[in-house]
Amino acid sequence: MVERDLGQAKIVYDDPEEGVVERVVQNEHAVHVRDHWVVRTGEDAEGNHVIRRIPRERVHYVERSTEEFKKTVESMADDIKDKLGVGGGSR
Repeated sequence: MVERDLGQAKIVYDDPEEGVVERVVQNEHAVHVRDHWVVRTGEDAEGNHVIRRIPRERVHYVERSTEEFKKTVESMADDIKDKLGVGGGSR
């Protein structure tokens, strides 16, 4: 599988111990799920991904470089539609 550069995301949030934190991650490592952001922060000693869940109330803002991310998401959506046999281009 070819890895694509999907750009970066910057998330600025309040941390109870560190104060205001600004973290830059790859776009695919920052997602919004229901009422919080999930951000991949690295790996542990065994090589497992470490993630941080940040309640949306603590987030000041998120900036993303979106063009490649958007193209990839649209491509993935089209692939899923094809596999499910839905769509038909009636937008």
